[in-house]
Amino acid sequence: MNRYNLEFDKKASKDILALDKSVRNFILDELETFINNFDEDYEKELIKLTKIKALKGEFKGLYRLKLRTYRVIYEKQGDKLIILVLRVSHRKDVYK
Repeated sequence: MNRYNLEFDKKASKDILALDKSVRNFILDELETFINNFDEDYEKELIKLTKIKALKGEFKGLYRLKLRTYRVIYEKQGDKLIILVLRVSHRKDVYK
């Protein structure tokens, strides 16, 4: 199993801090679980469950992770094994 690091873009950090404390804790706990379990099989399982989706168009190369009504937009950075969180927001706002 590969061990990924979790990094937050400046905008994602602001997104996280703007959330209610209980929502913020939920999302951070879920992201910790996500990176601790992340490997090819886990990714395939989450895709099958529609929890992860590769984005298209102007967002090509990015991925969406569904966490209740919130969305985490992230990018995998190859050999560095880094998941860079770019946005964390309610689903109605995340792509703006």
